[in-house]
Parts: sequence; C-alpha cells; structure tokens
Amino acid sequence: MSTSALLDSARSPTLGLVMSNSSFFGFLRGADQYGRWVPQQVVSAKAIAGGSTLDFSQALFVYPVITVHAHAFWGGVTLVVPPNVRVEQDGRALLGGFGAGGGVYHRGHGAMPTTASNSEITIKIEGTAVMGAVTAAVNRKASPAQLLSWQEAIRIIQEDPAPASTTREDMKQQIIGEALSKLSAREDMRQQIIISATLSQRLASAPPAAAAAIQHVLLQQGANATFLQNPQQGVLVSAPELGHPVVEGVPVEAANELFFPYVAVAGHARSLMSMGATMND
Repeated sequence: MSTSALLDSARSPTLGLVMSNSSFFGFLRGADQYGRWVPQQVVSAKAIAGGSTLDFSQALFVYPVITVHAHAFWGGVTLVVPPNVRVEQDGRALLGGFGAGGGVYHRGHGAMPTTASNSEITIKIEGTAVMGAVTAAVNRKASPAQLLSWQEAIRIIQEDPAPASTTREDMKQQIIGEALSKLSAREDMRQQIIISATLSQRLASAPPAAAAAIQHVLLQQGANATFLQNPQQGVLVSAPELGHPVVEGVPVEAANELFFPYVAVAGHARSLMSMGATMND
C-alpha cells in the first residue's frame, strides 16, 4: 500500500480490509481487474509480452485523484473508465502508443480528448510503452462514478452485493457499434458519390432547357447553387427566380414530363447538398 493508504487504513481498519490490490503484473499472461473494487491512490500496472486491463467501471472511488504507473513492453495496459472520469496522460511510446497517440516516438501529455473534460475524479496515467501500448477507453454504458467517503464505501461493500461485471460485453458491443457506424457512413458516402456522378453526367448531356429545369427543381429543394455548374462549360446554367413558374420559356411541369430521366435524379438533391463543394473542386 502507499503511505497515504496505510494512514487511511490505520484510521479506518475496516477500509484497510476492503482496499484492493495496487499492483498488477502481466508477464506472458493477463493481469486484470474487473468488477467492484476500491482503487488505491497509486496503482502500478506492468505488461511484458502480456496484458493488463484495469476496469474502473464499477470502482468505488475514495480518492479524487488516482495515479496509475503503467509500463508496457511487447504488451498492453488498458484502462476502462466511466464516462464522467477525466484521464490525463504523461508518458512516452517507442514504436508503440501511449494515451491518444503513437508512432516511432510519441510523447503523450495532457487530458485525453475522449474522456470527460470536467470531473471531480481524475485518473493520471504515467509511464512508457515500448513496442506496446498504454491507453484508456470509455465505457459509455457504465454508471457515472461518484467520489465516496470511507464510510460510504464500506457501507456499500457490506450491504450491497457486487453486481457481475458486464464490461467485456459492453466494450465488445461498443466496438462493434462504432465499426458498423463507420461502415454505414462509408456506404452513405459511396452512394452519394455515385448519385453525384450520375447527376453530373446527366447535367452535362442534357439539353439546355432540361438542364435549366433540373437546376430549378434542385434550387427549390435547397441544393447548393455552386453544385449546379455545367461540367462542360464551367458556368452556372441560367434560371429565373424561384418564384417564377417557367424556365427559359418552358413551363416547369412540361419540362418535368419532357425531360423526366434528368429531373428524376433531382429527387436526390437533399442528400447531395453536402457534396456540392466537393464536386465543385
């Protein structure tokens, strides 16, 4: 135990019995801490060709600041924290990662951007990573952490049965959800690019009156005017004010019927609004 923890346990013998292990060493294996536990003020986690995961999702915090000395060599040290806990990094990585970054050589310093910016509980990560990684992840399904007194922590441990840890499943679902979200975003972007290319080709090949009719419909739906450039001439196709019912002397209704293959593409205008600047470059 640290000196402060020894003094605390001397003042409160019961708390000394519930204070959790403060040293984790994974050598060719895992040295993990999940579930309910009472972190000491200073915790050590080392991983050599192995791993160490410290899960604070159900931790009972009796200290506002906890320092974790983390060292990884051909291995990884991972902290899992509740969404309202601030994590500060101060370490180095060689051919690996530390905190929010990594590379051939990386110095991690300051608050990790993915964690809470303002919290009454702070976890500081200090150490090194050589051909390994030291990082922190937020368990968004975890209950918000609370700073407790010794008496409150003891009461909870004595009176409330510890629930089973769901962190592994929570993080697995979280990672899968983020991956699927990225895949969905990429697919949406791919569809927008295909639609944009199709619309661009049809605008290029459409007769002037049809191109003007398409532009009129797109502008009515709120499309960016800079997107409606004629790819062949590089200038905007002329069109009257939105309040006018005709385009270059052709009624819009008639133009829609005459040039339906072109105007039909305009139905995708809303999804193309954000693509206007890209297609214009």
